[in-house]
Amino acid sequence: MIESNFNSLYPIIISIPHSGANYSKSFLNSTKLSFNELKFSEDSYVDQLLSDVLNKKFTYIKTNFPRSYVDVNRHPFEIDPFMISSKIPNFINSNTSKTKSGIGVIPRVSIYGNDIYNHLLTRREVIGRLLLCYFPYYKKLKYLIRCLKKKYNNILVLDFHSMPSKSTDNEIDIIIGNNYNQSCNRDFTSLIKYNFNLFNYSLEENNPYPGGYLTKSLGNPKNGINVIQIEINRSLYMDEKSLIKNINNMNILSENLYLIIQNIFKDIMKFNLNYIFL
Repeated sequence: MIESNFNSLYPIIISIPHSGANYSKSFLNSTKLSFNELKFSEDSYVDQLLSDVLNKKFTYIKTNFPRSYVDVNRHPFEIDPFMISSKIPNFINSNTSKTKSGIGVIPRVSIYGNDIYNHLLTRREVIGRLLLCYFPYYKKLKYLIRCLKKKYNNILVLDFHSMPSKSTDNEIDIIIGNNYNQSCNRDFTSLIKYNFNLFNYSLEENNPYPGGYLTKSLGNPKNGINVIQIEINRSLYMDEKSLIKNINNMNILSENLYLIIQNIFKDIMKFNLNYIFL
């Protein structure tokens, strides 16, 4: 369900929470949607874009299950009561904007607003998914953070996503989300933006994606845990309507991402000189 690797040579963790594409037979049997519509909810190919980084043994964590099955970038109790067959406990966050829209931790609707399921889920099904998929992701990610923090005063979690090209009016290439400077040291944010600018990518900060639950819950720059959400414009590497990869563009972007992350690593090591933040 979850794939990860640890390497203490780099004070960086790569998180890829929305590129999972392993659809179980039971899940497919439970949905009224076409397989193609389910696929549109993925951050398609982001894990492949970062394959050079992962192959170089950076610390990383990624899901193999699809986002439409469990969305780990939500609060664990952000559950839509209209998709469950029994009464929900009082601690469930049923009044958030995400749950009201049907896109909580277990999405009720697709990106087109269509109901995913052909039946109501039981509490047992919901709890089972959280125990199998959601909580293990955060348990492992927090473990990786603790391990790197033993060596480095300051570490960086890069949480990678993709976005529709029409997310902004001017079709920005990259959106950096740091929860309005709450999840990441300002210097780290600046060096990330600088390195993307070196490759002539257009950038926006926090608008319209300041970071999801992962960024907001784990980012703690005062204690040296810096978390940045990075949204990549899908039109840079794929046809958004057909979900077909543009191999040439994808190879270029993949190589650039590898070089950008290598540069970020070198810059962070300057901050961590002798593992002390200067």
